Amino acid sequence: MKKTFIPRHFLSYLLLSILIIVTLVPFVMMGLSSFKQDYEILSMKPKILPADGFTLREYKTLFAYWPFHRNFMNSIIVTTFTTVGAVFLCALCGITFAKYTFPGKNWLFLIIMGSMMLPFVSIIVPTFTLVKALGGLNTYWALIVPALTPPFGIFLMRQYALSGIPDALIEAAYIDGSSHWNTMLRILFPIMKPGIVSLAILTFMGTWNDFLRPLILTTKSKMFTVTVALSILADPGQPDLGLVMAAATLSALPVLIIYIIFNKQMIGSILEGMGK
Repeated sequence: MKKTFIPRHFLSYLLLSILIIVTLVPFVMMGLSSFKQDYEILSMKPKILPADGFTLREYKTLFAYWPFHRNFMNSIIVTTFTTVGAVFLCALCGITFAKYTFPGKNWLFLIIMGSMMLPFVSIIVPTFTLVKALGGLNTYWALIVPALTPPFGIFLMRQYALSGIPDALIEAAYIDGSSHWNTMLRILFPIMKPGIVSLAILTFMGTWNDFLRPLILTTKSKMFTVTVALSILADPGQPDLGLVMAAATLSALPVLIIYIIFNKQMIGSILEGMGK
């Protein structure tokens, strides 16, 4: 009796294929539903393709009756400035904690790491009170400034600096007459490029998908980000499902594109940094 031949790693590939399909199906259905009317989406015998073809009816309605273009632009502005600012400040903090000595350094780093254990919901009221007292409700700076120094970003940059930057390199730069800022920007930052890219991608994705902070710091529809706009469009009372699916599809595109382009670099850089 012949033995059945099972290719090596066949079961692993089969399991991964099933997981990929299960993960992708909701996104595919979301995109297809954005071209359908509500009765098609709620049908007991739904069809994969829209009955009227791929028309842009829901997308035109979305931009005609809701300031979604402004919400989309708000998310782009907040995400861009937050990403650039967080990467720059976290890189500076990470290098400082890793390569420089100053009073209270260990205690300060311990406090920063401890703050990672606090959920954001625990500081909602203080954040709202402070921003309101400073007149920052419905402003861009209120959505950007509190997110510029994420504890995880500081930790990630510190790990890269500890193992990737030789102390002798910094000493040689100062001996050659390089200023502090020149050493940081032209010598150390390029060495930190893998960690910087990883942090930039993670910050972009996290900021774009952030919901709670924009929800409590904005009250005007023109200042909503896409996540807040989606929560309002998906009114449980009488939602327009086609409209919601169109908005959800548009809001998912930037993160999806960024991940597809940089996923190998992001995963590789994170594993490299955490393994050092």
